[in-house]
Amino acid sequence: MGKPAKETPQEDKEALELKCKEFPNSKILLISAKRPGAFLVRTASELLAGGTEVLILSALGDAMPLAIQLQMTLINKNAATTIRIETCLNKRVNTRGKHDSYTPGLQIYMRKHPEYKGSRISPGHVAFANKPENAPHTPLYDSTPTDRVCSTLAGSADFGFSDNGTSGEMAKLLLEAEHAVQDYKTLFTALALDARKAHEADAATFVATMSKCDTKHPDLKFALCRLPRNPELLKENEGLVFICIFKHKYPGNDANNMGFVYVVAPNGKNYSNEADFYTAMHETGENFMTALCDYNGIVKRGGSKTMQWMTTCRVCLVGGGANIHPKGSKLEVAKNLLNGIAEGYRHGPAPRLSFSYDEDIFRSAWQETTGLVAPQPTA
Repeated sequence: MGKPAKETPQEDKEALELKCKEFPNSKILLISAKRPGAFLVRTASELLAGGTEVLILSALGDAMPLAIQLQMTLINKNAATTIRIETCLNKRVNTRGKHDSYTPGLQIYMRKHPEYKGSRISPGHVAFANKPENAPHTPLYDSTPTDRVCSTLAGSADFGFSDNGTSGEMAKLLLEAEHAVQDYKTLFTALALDARKAHEADAATFVATMSKCDTKHPDLKFALCRLPRNPELLKENEGLVFICIFKHKYPGNDANNMGFVYVVAPNGKNYSNEADFYTAMHETGENFMTALCDYNGIVKRGGSKTMQWMTTCRVCLVGGGANIHPKGSKLEVAKNLLNGIAEGYRHGPAPRLSFSYDEDIFRSAWQETTGLVAPQPTA
């Protein structure tokens, strides 16, 4: 008997890339019979929500019915409309036999529905806090946390802690836990320098970690710095994200309060118009979410036996308050931050996002940017 037919992947790849060139901002979704339908629907929805205008569903053989099912689902959800459908025969070269074989194929071209918004983030992975009884904002940490939580604070371009806002609140908690607060600025400065040196050596590298840094912090077992992808859209140091995981001395003396995320917030006073400031907020949100995924990715790959998965990240409105542009609005800040977070979101390594209460602005922003009903507030 002859050897089983062999596919010609290079020819298939070139043909698919040629199809993409016909439509600007298009993506191809390869349909496999081994993938569950829910995965395909989620992936297609995430691509459309992430800005893809034309989605090409490509399937061979027994995967063709799944492509048609996905097409119908996207139509019923008002997520996309069908542009055209193509059929093909993919040649499989038999290197020993006399005859080649052909596998039937199908490409369904779908255009994003003009009214579709959606989100790359599943509603089940976000939560919105209730208004606290005796404070305008949600506390950084719970007194009895059930998840492993990192809390976000709005940092400054000099890498220090202020006396106000989430930065001042975090500094107070760290001092109460007897942390060497003054050493954080030294660490952040060194990590940012290492990250920039690494990026200069390799343009694909955006992260530096404390394990490879000459500067350490006595109260941390892990720390990383992540550079934004488009620093030209931000001012100096803005958009940088630092993730710090405590070695001991946890806030509230609870190990589930595992660390904090220091986000260098864009300062509206540094931007001539609010549009540029909102762009900076989007870039900051994307880098923030990517950094969270980077951390959990390191944990999953076994970067350290003592490191634990970040289950939840409590998110505050960085860029609001004192940092907001003089002509800006908190709602637009939250919307652009959320859009950036959605761009950086990766379903596997992303922690659950718990949005702090701040005039319920995150809930309004979620509903406006996604068109989805926001999950009910959490306590």
